[in-house]
Amino acid sequence: MAEKNLDWEMIANNSKFLELKSKKRNFLFSWWVISTLYYLLLPVLSGYFPELFRIRVVGPINFGYVFILSQFVVAIGVAAYYAHVANKDFDRLTKQLLDALQ
Repeated sequence: MAEKNLDWEMIANNSKFLELKSKKRNFLFSWWVISTLYYLLLPVLSGYFPELFRIRVVGPINFGYVFILSQFVVAIGVAAYYAHVANKDFDRLTKQLLDALQ
């Protein structure tokens, strides 16, 4: 496979690359903060409001179990939303960057 000589400095300073990097960074950082806060809500709630975890939802299933399972749902939701945004925005910006470099 032949290697291309790419001017990485030119690519790094390209406006399309900077836009892609900025959008991706903002998206990932904001969702990282949101999901981390949601994750840390479990020990905070269990420490300061233990009576919440005595509330029965269905049979032996209490609020704690539902909250813990909701963290899986949130993680899957964030992953699905990332895939949607990546396919819609990040891939478009990457294609524009590649077209600009041609």
